Amino acid sequence: MKAVDLFNNWVDLGKDNGMEINHTPSVDYMVNLIPDSIINSKFSFLDIGCGNGWVVKKMSSIENCNLAVGIDGADKMIKKAKLHDPKSHYFQLNVDDLLSYTENFDIVFSMEVFYYLKSPKNTLNYIFHNLLKNNGCFVMGIDHYLENIPSLKWPIDLKVDMVTHSILEWKKIFQNVGFSNIKVSQFGRKKDWLGTLVLYGEK
Repeated sequence: MKAVDLFNNWVDLGKDNGMEINHTPSVDYMVNLIPDSIINSKFSFLDIGCGNGWVVKKMSSIENCNLAVGIDGADKMIKKAKLHDPKSHYFQLNVDDLLSYTENFDIVFSMEVFYYLKSPKNTLNYIFHNLLKNNGCFVMGIDHYLENIPSLKWPIDLKVDMVTHSILEWKKIFQNVGFSNIKVSQFGRKKDWLGTLVLYGEK
């Protein structure tokens, strides 16, 4: 099954609403990593793999946000996002192939997307060189990574292909792409659950 088919199905089942409930603490942590120098000035925001648009809507409500955009491959997610957030801009686009999108942003964000991609490094490289403004920042969060043992069964359980990297491998990808001031952290650890792996970098 393709990831977009999985997420379209989640819209039909109403499971997309649970994503907001489950991921809000991690997303709030990620947003707090964004420098005040960006948030306190006029800024633009892009969410890659925006789902039903809840993070885009959250960021567009900040006074200094002058542009908020969400991209997702699942057409039903985009339709729902547009329905609930007519203020922001949403586009259905294959996240594995962003070449047709060239807008520049101060903040690029992604939550629970990158392990679904065929080549996360290629996508990160495109973000860094084509979508991120100079002095802009990128922050992503993922729950599926090598050290987080409970997440390793997801590809089988969900019948979806996933890329499984270690924390160090993800950090090296950020370094090789060219990000600076890289920060790596894990948020929300509970017993054997090692939390959301959060990676932050600047251009």
